[in-house]
Amino acid sequence: MIRSFAIAHSASFNIGLVGLLTAVTACAGGGTAASPTPAPAASVSAGGSGARLSVTMGQMFPLHVGQTASVAGVSSDVTFRGVQADSRCPSGTQCVQAGNAEVLLEVATGGGAPVSITLNSTTPPREKALGNGILRLVSLSPTPLAGTTIEPSSYVATLCVCRE
Repeated sequence: MIRSFAIAHSASFNIGLVGLLTAVTACAGGGTAASPTPAPAASVSAGGSGARLSVTMGQMFPLHVGQTASVAGVSSDVTFRGVQADSRCPSGTQCVQAGNAEVLLEVATGGGAPVSITLNSTTPPREKALGNGILRLVSLSPTPLAGTTIEPSSYVATLCVCRE
């Protein structure tokens, strides 16, 4: 029992560490890009997952389905509309390919009409130019589990508007 707990705990730690390293390096893109600021620095203007976030360039931020972030420095609002497709390899299984998730975002720049864009978790496009920055999908949670279905409203996309 203790041995199986240690193995499970070690695997969870390793998965968490990989996720953290992925998130920390996500906005580093090319050698000159600025490192992102951790997400907790975002300010929230209302409670709950529908709260509007205020973030700055270079800062990673999580968005729940339906949630919007106002990004200073590019005068844009980014709204996470949902996941169009999710073929990522479920945790606890072996897959020939990692799979991909397609994240649907809506971006309104400078008070203009919103434009829909799709970013992918593993295949291009993973990023899109946004003003003088780059909107990048850092990660998508939760990770699929074998034999379960993810409720569409439970997705959280971690994004970053990084400097070019």
